[in-house]
Amino acid sequence: MDICNKMFEELAGRDIDIIINCTDSKRFNNKKIKLAFFEKEVVVDLDKKEIYCSKDKKEPLDTFSSSLVLHYLLNAKGTHLAASWISYRELPGGLFYWQKIPEILRPLISKYENNGERFLKKTFEIGGEKYASFKHSSIIHPFKMFPVLMIFDEKSSEFEANIRVLFDGSAADYLKTDVIKLILTYIVKELCK
Repeated sequence: MDICNKMFEELAGRDIDIIINCTDSKRFNNKKIKLAFFEKEVVVDLDKKEIYCSKDKKEPLDTFSSSLVLHYLLNAKGTHLAASWISYRELPGGLFYWQKIPEILRPLISKYENNGERFLKKTFEIGGEKYASFKHSSIIHPFKMFPVLMIFDEKSSEFEANIRVLFDGSAADYLKTDVIKLILTYIVKELCK
């Protein structure tokens, strides 16, 4: 939790209006930020150093999710979306980590290898939207300005099942490459529930 506390302190020392503009979020009650995190709307209370879902009650976000939200708020530069897709390897330092990505994605391939429609429906549960260019593909928004394109290919008589994950060309202006790997881990966990 020390890391989260340090991130909260760093956020508190920054201009909240710049954070709001760079993350496409909203400010309210002076020191609170409201933003989308997957299909949820969360509130970051800078004074109380807590993050919770903004529905009827204060449901606290778990530590892992909270750290992802804090990373986003601290790193977002407010760059316009590039409207072009890049692979993990094309991210700064991505060549160093890219060999871990197939391992992270393996549970998805195992779970949905013969059922792309089920994969697609599951992405909708975490806020995904159908991407028309591929049969079983979805754009998931962990954050409003951070889209992730997932393209699933079912197993066939000729090929094994496969999944490709792409990021908007502006991805590195919102999250560091190692944190993007953690976002993928979170997405896989949610889709395998």
